[in-house]
Amino acid sequence: MHLKRVALAAGLVLAAHAAYAQGFSDNEFSYRYVPFAKEPGTNNGGDTPKNIVNLSHVDGGGLISNFVSIDVLQSTSADPAAGGSHTGATEIYGVYRGNLDNQKAFGGTVSFGPIKDVTFELGVDANTKNTAFGPEKKQLTVGPNFHFDVPGFFNVAVLLSHEWNYNGIVGKSVDFDTSAQFEADYMLPLSFLPIPLRFEGFTNVTLPKGRDGFGNQTVTEVLSHSQITLDLGDVMFHKAHVLDAFVGYEYWLNKFGNDHTKTVGSLASTPFFGVGVHF
Repeated sequence: MHLKRVALAAGLVLAAHAAYAQGFSDNEFSYRYVPFAKEPGTNNGGDTPKNIVNLSHVDGGGLISNFVSIDVLQSTSADPAAGGSHTGATEIYGVYRGNLDNQKAFGGTVSFGPIKDVTFELGVDANTKNTAFGPEKKQLTVGPNFHFDVPGFFNVAVLLSHEWNYNGIVGKSVDFDTSAQFEADYMLPLSFLPIPLRFEGFTNVTLPKGRDGFGNQTVTEVLSHSQITLDLGDVMFHKAHVLDAFVGYEYWLNKFGNDHTKTVGSLASTPFFGVGVHF
């Protein structure tokens, strides 16, 4: 029942790709609502709706492109805070991803077949949540990121991952086994349509990483989060990349590595929607 990021805010995938452009920088504040989220072992496996605000920054053009995202996730009382509270829990989740620019580091790109470049990626995740479980996740990821030559973008990172966490139910720090994680992110502009829409999202696959704080063996986890995003600023004000509106779908199998056939709430399937402002 350790935590990982719930989702990237709307528009961040587009911004992360654009970070490879010369001298690019972007900030975004967004809100999204997830009506049918679930938490393993919580609310008898029932829905735990969440309101999520996000602040993100991305930049590129230097030796390393940087992506920083901070989610603040507010649950309803179906996912209660610690101490017998009737209020919902609050979680803060931070993500950092950095990619080394081969052109600036080595004077050229690494390209072959459908791959237009291969960068070296370093990632850090960290979180805290005021539940009885009291997670304190820290995760490091490292490995190559393959950038495919397609309209928009399609990137696949093959990473080594190591996670440390805390289980407040049993009062135990957990040092998980080093594992493999595969991250795909994508953005396809739907330019054949008369309005500025794009299809974007990400899919993460994390292989088993040993036993959790309860002594249960973790299993392969799959998180898929895709959305259709409308450049609302372009439609309303003829100002592109200022205001976005989006609707999407999220599927989370074996959430946090829990076997969904044994732990209720470990299989989530939900739509989501929201807006984002760039500045």
